[in-house]
Amino acid sequence: RTSVHVEGKGLTKRAAMGRGFEAWGWLFLLALQCGLQPLMTSTFTSTEVISSAAIIVQEGVLKVLFGMQAVFFFTKSGNEIVKNWSLKRSIATAGIPAMLYAVQNLLTIVAMNKIDGLTFNILNQSKLIWNAVFVYIFLQEKFRPRQIASLGIIIFTTLLVSTDPTKFDMQTTTDGEIQGRLVGIGLTLVAGAISGVASTVMQYNLQRLQRNSYLMSAELGFFSACFLILKLLCEGYLLGIGDGQRILNSSFFEGFDKYTVLPLMSTACGGIVVGKVTYHLGGVGKAYGLLAGLVLSLLIHADTITWRLLTAVPLIILAFWLKLARTSSDVKQHDD
Repeated sequence: RTSVHVEGKGLTKRAAMGRGFEAWGWLFLLALQCGLQPLMTSTFTSTEVISSAAIIVQEGVLKVLFGMQAVFFFTKSGNEIVKNWSLKRSIATAGIPAMLYAVQNLLTIVAMNKIDGLTFNILNQSKLIWNAVFVYIFLQEKFRPRQIASLGIIIFTTLLVSTDPTKFDMQTTTDGEIQGRLVGIGLTLVAGAISGVASTVMQYNLQRLQRNSYLMSAELGFFSACFLILKLLCEGYLLGIGDGQRILNSSFFEGFDKYTVLPLMSTACGGIVVGKVTYHLGGVGKAYGLLAGLVLSLLIHADTITWRLLTAVPLIILAFWLKLARTSSDVKQHDD
């Protein structure tokens, strides 16, 4: 009996260690994805690539493929989930956020080609402001003092980075670079606001409607691609403008090369990586992964760092800590 007990205990210990290594592996991937995504997009997705086409490949092909694979590989009841799936319910739960995420992705892919990765990652945190506001309005979750302080810091860092005078110096930058930076900042902030609305809808659907996160990821990708295809058809055949007209004049894969798919794959699997980190380590682990990615982005862009960017990084870390730190009342409520 003793030997069986000891052997079982050893197996449990090894299993726990295996899960620990797996958790750290997903956390490492999240940090890499967050830190390298802006650089990968600006490097491998040229301005000649048609944004709508790139997002259709990213969402309609890669995200659906990765999401469905995750349903079967990471979910015990994958067959049952697919068997109980219905188009009507899928459209009702994923349709609106899919359209929002499609627009956000279009803005993001352009913004990443206009500003450096560190600036993007810092400004992108403004989505937390909008998420908190909409969660308060629609889900009626009250603000706590630490959360208010966290949001205040994020607002301050957003203003600090977006108004950096060294990036708008007429002696060291051209008019085109200044205009491009302004466009990049504006698109990032608008994308953050859209993300705040979409993530609120997603939070409701996942928590209160008990939707499987991997299936939801695939649904979002599919409906986002459908929305963008309709957009291209209207632009190309009815209005004669935008990406739809560009595709008619050239081709769907204009500007693509063998490396273009890399940032698209990274973005497409980002939701699955976040989901696995959250599963193993919770929201705190997810925050640590994002912060590690922010530090990685800081190291990558060390040669272009200004004092404002250098100040913004620890402020964002502080904001995350305030947002996630549990007060004594939180602990007591949890224990009860």
